[in-house]
Amino acid sequence: MLKALSSTLRKATTWLRHAPDLGAALMLLLRRTRIDYRKEVGNGLDASVFTSPVQWIARALPEARLIVKRTRSDGTEEDMVRHDLVKLVSNPNPYYGDIALWMATVFSFCAPGGGNAYWIKLRNRAGKPVQLWWVPHWMIEPVGSRDGTEFLTHYKYSPGGTIEPIIIAPEDVVHFRHGIDPENPRKGRSPVDGVIREIFMDLEASNFVAALLRNMGVPGVVIAPKNGTLPSSDDVEATKVWFKQSFSGDRRGDPLVMGAPTDVQQFGFNPQQMNMDGARDVAEERICAALGVPAAVVGFGAGLQQTKVGATMESLLKLAWHNGVLPYCRMFADELSRSLLPDFVKTDDMRVTHDTSEVVALADHEDRETTRWNGRIQSGAAMISEAREAWGLPVDDSHRVYLRPIASFEVPHGAPPRAPEAPKSLGEKAQASQSALQRANAYVRFLLAAEKGHISALQGQLEAFFTDLGKSARTASVEFLAADPTIAKARGADGEKADELLIEQILEALGIPVHETTFRRILEQHFLEVAETVAKAGELVGIAGQLPDPVARAIVAAGGRRAGLFDLGDQTRRALFEALATGRAEGEGVDQLVARISREVESGPTWGTSETRARIIARTETKYAQNISTIERGRAAGVERFTVIDGRLGPGRSLQSHMARNGSIVSTSEAREMADAEHPNGTLSFAPHFGGDEEED
Repeated sequence: MLKALSSTLRKATTWLRHAPDLGAALMLLLRRTRIDYRKEVGNGLDASVFTSPVQWIARALPEARLIVKRTRSDGTEEDMVRHDLVKLVSNPNPYYGDIALWMATVFSFCAPGGGNAYWIKLRNRAGKPVQLWWVPHWMIEPVGSRDGTEFLTHYKYSPGGTIEPIIIAPEDVVHFRHGIDPENPRKGRSPVDGVIREIFMDLEASNFVAALLRNMGVPGVVIAPKNGTLPSSDDVEATKVWFKQSFSGDRRGDPLVMGAPTDVQQFGFNPQQMNMDGARDVAEERICAALGVPAAVVGFGAGLQQTKVGATMESLLKLAWHNGVLPYCRMFADELSRSLLPDFVKTDDMRVTHDTSEVVALADHEDRETTRWNGRIQSGAAMISEAREAWGLPVDDSHRVYLRPIASFEVPHGAPPRAPEAPKSLGEKAQASQSALQRANAYVRFLLAAEKGHISALQGQLEAFFTDLGKSARTASVEFLAADPTIAKARGADGEKADELLIEQILEALGIPVHETTFRRILEQHFLEVAETVAKAGELVGIAGQLPDPVARAIVAAGGRRAGLFDLGDQTRRALFEALATGRAEGEGVDQLVARISREVESGPTWGTSETRARIIARTETKYAQNISTIERGRAAGVERFTVIDGRLGPGRSLQSHMARNGSIVSTSEAREMADAEHPNGTLSFAPHFGGDEEED
């Protein structure tokens, strides 16, 4: 029996091999189904189970900003956000913008029977692309040579109607492919081609319910005569019309009285008997999985069930971006780099990509990446320049440095740990003292490296503050000066009281208390920022880097007290007196006096210009903030003595008076007194003392 069956199969195989057409027909009969689901589904435009996730991707993708990156000779990359390619894509043609262009592209890229999206380039006379047009994927076809020697010779564009097919050169088409279709390697294959049945299934389920509601004709009431009476067709129709007129619309609920024995029964249909939720959930899940988007993100009921078992919407949104949107971004950018970028530049040092820094769903991912880079910098594993490049910030030579802990030493592989060696001529105490001074110098050098940035930031804030103060003085004074016709004339002794009253009126209109509050907040915030830098410096030399709340409050309070020492009200008052006296001596009129008052109030009574005023205050307060933060932070960590560093850590810091105290060790109270007594532009710095008590011997 088995031998006979085997022989029959061999003969059938030989027969099919020599009759391919008949064999193909027979294989068609053996297929799992004769239904052409792809034809039934069509382009998917009426299938909500497909259009919903695709529309979500199309809406989300433009959040990632298209950019061009150029690789420099040193290997770093530069963002070229104003590149001609970016400009063209953002404004592709006179009739729609980049968002519409990308949404149409995403649809063609994902549509059933699609997997291909096409842009046609229109060029100017110089051959440069000046317009981009999306073409529906069913209107264009890539074509190769008939003999198969050339993979791609042209694209055949068939817009339909009376227009003949148009032949387009490959270099005039941007062809986005979703992978490669094994049945036609010139094209891509739609990501949903494997779930066509699921799309069809959802469509049929939706059609069934709609047809049921529209066409089944389920009656609401059945009226039947009793006792076997058979009414005529005219009586049936008349009864139906009468019933509808009497008990529909506003007459619903009226009493019913029949003239003969009659049964009146409610007739109903229970839709739950045909509940197809399970089948539709399967369709939603598989189609969304094929597109890389969780069903819950789209709003499908099947996906929302996931949020009840631990998956948060936030995590699902990230998954949608990582599995769905970002891969599409990379595929689109790769094709633009290949097909469109060479029309603008012929070099290999540029590429198209997407900037996702402004995508809300990926914000915490950016934060985690920033934290990782901060860890690399603090550990000394990466240069500051590397982190800035990763963050897309400008880089110069000042950023090409490592931040490595001063207490860490290089140890060869396999060697025991060792401490740095001091010169052999030094004794043990001298060695310890030298090591302590080195650590103190390293601490201060770290602060000095950050000092310039702190000064520059505070100076910019103060210049803006004093400019605003001068403008407010102009506004406050113009009304009072214009009201006094004798204001420009010299005043005798009796006129001083009038000037004092005028100045008090201007000060009141100027609102000095409000400006004092703003000035105090600027200094408080600056002191806190400097304190955070001091905490990092302490961490480098072995002091815990966190800034305790009591210490932070004490430092902020110190900044507020320093703001009070400036006495902004008194300075402004003196500037007003000086402006009036000088203006009168120069014979100035009201407009000139108003302008002078604005300048004098802005620059202050002693600094000459607002820039000088802001610079000196910024330098003085940054140094004081460093010293007071060092003292408060050290005291909180149990440090009782501080090393004085002065007179030799930079240009102009070698005065003998400063050299004399350099390297001395002082107590906490002495350090505080020295910091309070330091003059503007001072050079005094402190570092926690790292030596032992025996150094005092």
